[in-house]
Amino acid sequence: MIDLRDVEVQQGWTFVAMPAPVVPAAAIVAAFRSAPLVAWSSRDLTLVGVGVAHELRGRGDARWAELVAGAKQIGGTGVIRPRLVGGLAFVPGAADAAPWTGFGDAWFALPRWSYIREGNEAHLVLAVDPAGRSESGRLHSRAQSARHDWHGELAAFRAAFAGGFQPRPQPPMTALDRGDTAAWRAQVKAITDAIARGDHKKIVAARSAIVSLAGEARAADLLAELDARHDQCVRVLVRPPGAGALIAATPERLVRLDGLEAQCDALAGSHVRTDGANSPDGAGELLASGKDRREHHIVVQAIVSALAGLGADIRVPDAPVIRALRHVLHLHTPISATLHTPRHVLELAAALHPTPAVGGTPTRNATRWIAEHEVPRGWYASPVGWFDLDGNGELAVAIRSGVLAGERAHLWAGAGIVAGSDPDRELAETELKLRAMLGALGVAA
Repeated sequence: MIDLRDVEVQQGWTFVAMPAPVVPAAAIVAAFRSAPLVAWSSRDLTLVGVGVAHELRGRGDARWAELVAGAKQIGGTGVIRPRLVGGLAFVPGAADAAPWTGFGDAWFALPRWSYIREGNEAHLVLAVDPAGRSESGRLHSRAQSARHDWHGELAAFRAAFAGGFQPRPQPPMTALDRGDTAAWRAQVKAITDAIARGDHKKIVAARSAIVSLAGEARAADLLAELDARHDQCVRVLVRPPGAGALIAATPERLVRLDGLEAQCDALAGSHVRTDGANSPDGAGELLASGKDRREHHIVVQAIVSALAGLGADIRVPDAPVIRALRHVLHLHTPISATLHTPRHVLELAAALHPTPAVGGTPTRNATRWIAEHEVPRGWYASPVGWFDLDGNGELAVAIRSGVLAGERAHLWAGAGIVAGSDPDRELAETELKLRAMLGALGVAA
């Protein structure tokens, strides 16, 4: 690796890239148990950020615009430039209380260190601001800089790269609180009654569960289990300064932007998966379900309308296909679009979130109902992901997720309620979705 003492630092942000081996994100997370962390793992990209070189925060209704304005102020030099990673609350104010303390309405970090794996190549990138340069134009040494111990952190990375990583089982569960399921069924009935009156078309009702453990929940081990169990999903970790760790294994892309080309997922309509990797049982039943097809069509329409409002040329398949996950089948329609003018990926996300897949429709009515009837969602079902310094990036929807806070894991799962929804069936659907996180915690298969 590069000797940091020999690095020339420019006047603005300088990004120093060093070759690195390909390792799982969990190996790096395990090496930095107390630092602010962000991570994104998909089949084509692994990002792990350690520490905060620069952060963006947004508050209230202006949070999207504040993030975009702040992102456009960041520039820098380097062959490999890192991404900012973070996310937003479901709605402003949803993350004001525990276990979401410290997350805020919107937070993205330019990590001090970024591990970036694309394909079979990986690099470690150090972000250095002008305060990190000495009079000679080189990096401050550890003795010169009280702000950061770059050399000590680099040594921790080297140890993580050399040592490998073997996940350990989480501490034993001492309690599982599934919440008041009778009250949740009553809420579903109240929603269907409101739909029958014409007040709503769809509301996504979420419920929470709390897993208590005999010791501290370990983010690295949970992330490794999710990697092994749900590699077809995006695995995300966000741990802002002074906060717990949001961890998700989500199958749902909100938006990906590369230049003028955008891609979105409509993912709504669910059925338990029983068996069969190539032709999973239940696929035909799901495709034939009028209730699920109606729910799915609402989501497709909303995404198309949002993209059309941005002046995009949109391409939509004629019918949904089956997205088969470990425990559940979904109706899936991939939607692509071409923009006529450049946009930041956060601008697209602002137009899309929340889709009816996680909120409902009409959107304003649905989010008001959620705020009035549910425990605050925080960042559950919210946009999380990354963007680069050119405004390209990818945001997923933080479903199949939970927050690790000490000896507790707070989990969420939701179900889309439309005309014809049955409370018992919807409760079973949320139980099915909770299995992704429960299984990784060692609580259920």
